[in-house]
Amino acid sequence: MRPRMKTSANSDDAREPCCLAPASRCGTRWEALRAWSCALTGKGVRVVRLSGDAQGKAPFYAQPVGFDGRAIFLAFDHGCDTEKLLHEVCHWLVAPRDRRGRQNFGLGPGPGQRVVTDVEGDNEEVTVMLLERLLAPHFQLPEARIARPDYNVADRRNVDWDACEVRATEIYARLRDGLP
Repeated sequence: MRPRMKTSANSDDAREPCCLAPASRCGTRWEALRAWSCALTGKGVRVVRLSGDAQGKAPFYAQPVGFDGRAIFLAFDHGCDTEKLLHEVCHWLVAPRDRRGRQNFGLGPGPGQRVVTDVEGDNEEVTVMLLERLLAPHFQLPEARIARPDYNVADRRNVDWDACEVRATEIYARLRDGLP
């Protein structure tokens, strides 16, 4: 059993990722993904249990995941922790270098945290989702656990699907040989 520890002002304590829980048996490669993501990004990963109104505060806001610039935080919400971590790593990969250290990669949703237009944010989100689909098989993450690529966009008319697919494919091609 992992020791209880305070991981941030907004979280209660560490928890076991759902993918490692004996009852889960989901079969994803959580440990390989966690090790790869930490080595790739230089950022930590915190799997936490939220308490009180923590999900309404930084870095979570209304999401079950958050990035404070130093670590990716994954909160319990009945979703797959492997999917949440892979998604956030894809955000790190797609974000320009100057936004990789910003809270939630400068995409919001916190007050004053969104530094991109809706058009930029929507195209970045779709690129992230397409990249996530390309990387998922390497971590045995079933495609059924990944949301549709445009689930979290402000306006689907903003999306340049072809450009998003080209960008995701280019990023994947650069990573492919170094994947676990």
